[in-house]
Amino acid sequence: MLLQEIVFYCKNCKKSLHMSYFLTGEDDAPVLPSVAIKCTCCKRVLQLKKYTEKKLLEHAVHDRFYI
Repeated sequence: MLLQEIVFYCKNCKKSLHMSYFLTGEDDAPVLPSVAIKCTCCKRVLQLKKYTEKKLLEHAVHDRFYI
């Protein structure tokens, strides 16, 4: 089984957030609940609320997810 990795990027400045997520295969599994992610370039602070693996896969562009 090959693990798929989704890398997070800031949608404002298009820089990497230096964080990735390996998909488990469960579409309804919550993704990084209660975790704050800070962009090192534009200083945005993000929290993933109500994000599931299915939503990540639907909105990912070439294994990149812009939030």
